[in-house]
Amino acid sequence: MKKKVLAIFLSFLTTLSFGQVSDFDLMHITFGGLNFSTPKQAIVEIFGQAEIIHTDYPCGFFTNDQPGGPYYQMVYTGFKYIGSDQEDFYLQQVDFNTGGQLILSYRDMKLSAETTVEEFCRMVGDSCHDVFRKPVFDSVLLYSKGSDAGAIFTFKDGRLLRFEYWTPC
Repeated sequence: MKKKVLAIFLSFLTTLSFGQVSDFDLMHITFGGLNFSTPKQAIVEIFGQAEIIHTDYPCGFFTNDQPGGPYYQMVYTGFKYIGSDQEDFYLQQVDFNTGGQLILSYRDMKLSAETTVEEFCRMVGDSCHDVFRKPVFDSVLLYSKGSDAGAIFTFKDGRLLRFEYWTPC
């Protein structure tokens, strides 16, 4: 058990160090024709009404004691946004289905459940191959250029499984 915990910890550290050298930029992400950061009304116009889940994060960008709060999630099948009525909403998570129906765009590349590790590494740079060669590595954290935030991309069986917006605590 200790070896598994140590492997996960080392995986996370290596993933973090890879993320620091990237020129990845969250503002180049689009989903459903919307920018990564977008007003609530635009989300509702494209995707309809969402299930609302109020958040109570203890720290980070979306704590309810921040000036723009209170924050909540807009939850749809396969993806969710987080934000507040006073600020924009941010694409928080996309769970790619096996049919490839959910598509996230980064610059001119389409990311879906069909995206392979190889294709992803071409997008972010060849050094990402070093992360995925290790048997315990299935995700990579890319810090957004000029920001403390970033994105975690998770793969399963060599295919993209999930995108998650990541913020420090």
